Amino acid sequence: MNQLAHLDHVVGPGGGSPLYQVSPEHVAGAIALGMVPIALWLLSRKATRRLPPVEWLLVALLLGSAAVHAGLIVGNDHGTGISALFLADAALLLVIARRVLRGSPVGRLGVAVLVGSIVAYWASAVSGESPDQLGLATKLGEILALAIVLRSAARSRRLGSFARGLAVCVLMVGTATSAWVGAFRASAAEPGAVAGHNVHSGSVPPPGTIFPEVTERDATPAERVAANDLLLTTRAALARYADPTVAAADGYQVSGLAGIDFHAGNPAFEHDDRVFDPAHPESLVYGVAPNGQPVLLGAVFLMPKIGEPGPTIGGPLTAWHAHENICISLTPLALSGLLSPLGTCPVGSILLPRTPEMIHVWIVPGAPSPFGDLDEAWKRAYLQAVATRP
Repeated sequence: MNQLAHLDHVVGPGGGSPLYQVSPEHVAGAIALGMVPIALWLLSRKATRRLPPVEWLLVALLLGSAAVHAGLIVGNDHGTGISALFLADAALLLVIARRVLRGSPVGRLGVAVLVGSIVAYWASAVSGESPDQLGLATKLGEILALAIVLRSAARSRRLGSFARGLAVCVLMVGTATSAWVGAFRASAAEPGAVAGHNVHSGSVPPPGTIFPEVTERDATPAERVAANDLLLTTRAALARYADPTVAAADGYQVSGLAGIDFHAGNPAFEHDDRVFDPAHPESLVYGVAPNGQPVLLGAVFLMPKIGEPGPTIGGPLTAWHAHENICISLTPLALSGLLSPLGTCPVGSILLPRTPEMIHVWIVPGAPSPFGDLDEAWKRAYLQAVATRP
């Protein structure tokens, strides 16, 4: 049975996750935000009272959030209900800013509007709306504005200080967590929508992954034949590496082989002149079955230079990808995670902005997507089946 099914190709801006960029739908909001310094200058000239610097900062934060929410209404098809909420939020933020300029207490209205705006963002992200840098920056500005409002409203210095600190921590953690959830939910929202991925892939690439932008189309008969031939050739060429000791003898780093997705790299092959050579992949992928048996699942082929496109022998069936904003630990040298929504790596890690393009070739029979992402649940089921064979 032919394993090479049609894959649609829909990617995020620039081919990477919107989490690390500004969504095209939010450009109007960014433009509106750029007008805030002009508004502040005009307000400073007309101010009837002298504001302390912290109050000017509060006004700037409120105006910035209002501008972004107003800008989101322009050029976006959110529907009448969502657009009305954006407009109401912007209007209320302007009312609070006006109170600050007049020296009136912001009070419970300010707390309610800011907390409501932040929590509404959580709900939007968790529901599958892909977050971007403009949205995150806006929420962080609102959290800072709320901290200023709470500081001014605190009646009991000791209790107020603890409550303010706890509130800010909860809101920061909630914003970062909801952004992570939204980023990954958006990448799994629409089956079969991302280039080179299996049926669990969504409308945008997940954080840490870049898919080159390609035209959505079906593979031609010749491309299907070429992809199938490539799969069979690779399967035959790698058969000898089913034994990890043979792979080790050829330079693959199989020491510590464990888990269901162990990548054994070969530094010598990463710097040779071969490109997409089935007999010399830059990395092998093993999984360990429940009975302890190592199983060769496939290989990873890597381009020699960042930005150099991989050869799409099978057209849309053999789509390459790269990784962005990944964190590398130095001791030991290993992947330690992805850049968080708030722009941080784990302690002791450094940021690698982008990797060369790569492609997986899964040689195990029945793999749903031989050149894309192999679902973790499918891997576990396959390894379990291997362990139960007589």
